Parts: sequence; C-alpha cells; structure tokens
Amino acid sequence: MGKTSWRKDGIRVETIRVEKRDGIATIVFQRPKVHNAISLEMAEELQQAIDEALSDAEIKVIIFTGQGASFVSGGDVKQFIAARGREQALPVLGKVAGVLKAVETARKPTIAMINGHALGGGSEFAISCHFRFASETAVLGFVQIGLHITTGWGGGARLLDKLPESKALSLLLTGEKVSAAEALRFGLVDRVCHPDRLREETEQFAAVIAANPLSSIEAYMNMLAWKREGLPLAERVEREVSQCADLWGNDEHVRLVEKFLAK
Repeated sequence: MGKTSWRKDGIRVETIRVEKRDGIATIVFQRPKVHNAISLEMAEELQQAIDEALSDAEIKVIIFTGQGASFVSGGDVKQFIAARGREQALPVLGKVAGVLKAVETARKPTIAMINGHALGGGSEFAISCHFRFASETAVLGFVQIGLHITTGWGGGARLLDKLPESKALSLLLTGEKVSAAEALRFGLVDRVCHPDRLREETEQFAAVIAANPLSSIEAYMNMLAWKREGLPLAERVEREVSQCADLWGNDEHVRLVEKFLAK
C-alpha cells in the first residue's frame, strides 16, 4: 500500500502500509509527523486491512507497528477535539473502539510491535493485541486522566482484566508513564528487545506460529474467545473435544503420525 494510491473502492491509502510475507501481515501506522495519531481515515483503513488479513487464507499472524519513533500517540487531537459532548463524541470514539475490538477478537494472533512511545490511545491499541513486544526505548501510559477524560476505546476495561486490579487502577488513576522494562515486570508487555532487534525478534516469534496450520491456530483462538465470553469450563472442554474431532484424521495429521510411528 502506497501513500498516494487508491483502492478500487475509492478509499485513499495514506495512513497505513501493509506488508505480507511468509504468512505474516505487518500493518504499519505511517503518520510519523503526528506520532502516528489515529485519525478517522486511519481507523477506516485499519478496519479494512484487518478484515482483509483475517479473510486471507495465507495470513496466520498480524503484527502492528509504527513508522518513525512512535507506535501510536493516541487519537488525532485536532480531529477528535472537534467533537463536543456525548452525541458527537460517541460515534467518533466508537469507530476506533470498533477497530480495537476487531484486533482483540481476531481469530488470528495479533502482536503489537511497540517501537516507541505508546501513550494514551497507543497503550489502548497495544493492550488490545494478543501479544506485546516492546523496544527498550518504548514508553507506555494511560495518560487520559491528565486531559480530564478516561480511556475511551476499551483500554481501561482490558487493563483491569490483564493486570491485578490495584496495579491497573494505579496506572489509570495516576496517568503514570512507564518504561518498557517496568511494563515487563508487571506483565503489561511480554518481551523487551533492543531497538535494533525488535523487528527480528517479533518476526521470529510470529514465524514460529505461522509455521503451523491455520486450522489449528484458529481453533486455539476459538478457545480464547470462549473463555473471554465467560462460557463455563465444562462447556469449553466439550467444545474443545468437538473441535479436535473435526480436525482429527486429516491428511497431514495422518502423515505426521505415520512418520512418527516409522521411527
């Protein structure tokens, strides 16, 4: 996707770039002059890029990262501040919240490759992904309270699910900014990498996943979805057994078992 190209549906592609290779789709935010702030146009392009990656049978993992020194700085302030009051703000917030919900509920693993600052909405985006790999230079923070608002894309709710309540509340109520190393200590990110190795290490992890069959990947993502939906353990186990039965005995499964037995 190029900065000045147009798709057949008339949407101009200028805020993101999509790279596809070896089963991995990397979606790059490319508004570095505004620290990759998410505009309404970017939200639309992100939604379409995510939908395309999810429907592409060749893609097994989706990575999100930023161009330049920032991951995502949040919403486009100039654009979003034009909304005044609930009636105008709700559809604007809801548009981006919908994108983050698509990231969180994707039946393919999503990885935030946090290459730099991820403040406010940037942290909300990162926490919507299934995994977070951060550069040593990255800074995270749910800083919205300092602007006399709250998280508005679902990040607060997700943070309260992922971290102990007291730690999550502390981050939300103080707006504290934390380094990647601090975020790793309390589980906000999964791995911290040297800036020169961030892409390599993230792609290595994604490649291990992408080497596996899409049907099995999606099956495990289903299990996560069932857990998040609050289904009882007994029902989740029953669905897991049924799902495995659907996959059992496929040609590749039989070949690999026969190869094992031949040893």
